[in-house]
Amino acid sequence: MNFLLHFIFIASFLLIYIIAIIVLKPFRIHHKRPVSTVFIKVSYLIYLACFMLLAYLVLFFSPAIEPEEDTAEERILNLFTLFSVLAFFIPNIGIMVRRRIGSWRITYNYLFTALNFIIAAGLIWFISDMPWQFR
Repeated sequence: MNFLLHFIFIASFLLIYIIAIIVLKPFRIHHKRPVSTVFIKVSYLIYLACFMLLAYLVLFFSPAIEPEEDTAEERILNLFTLFSVLAFFIPNIGIMVRRRIGSWRITYNYLFTALNFIIAAGLIWFISDMPWQFR
């Protein structure tokens, strides 16, 4: 039963990722902004892969850490929660709003490319830093 649940979540995450690739068309060349458009789309897909990996790990292998007092671990978990919420909203809003940006679109694309890579690096750091309980 547990294997089936893991399989369903992995299959659904892969389906979401494939749909994101189909919708974004990351390697379709844009006439006015070819480089910055490819960068923002590829960086978003990298971010999305990191976020889905973190979501999978939190769903199935999250550590059972509950700090008793206001300790450093509690502050780290609060920081992790805040970062996760921001990491969910900022890149998704950035990729959806990009077509409404007019004159400074190239700068916007590079800014959100950097932001996506920073958030992806933060997610990878959290993934590697957490004490996951693999069963």
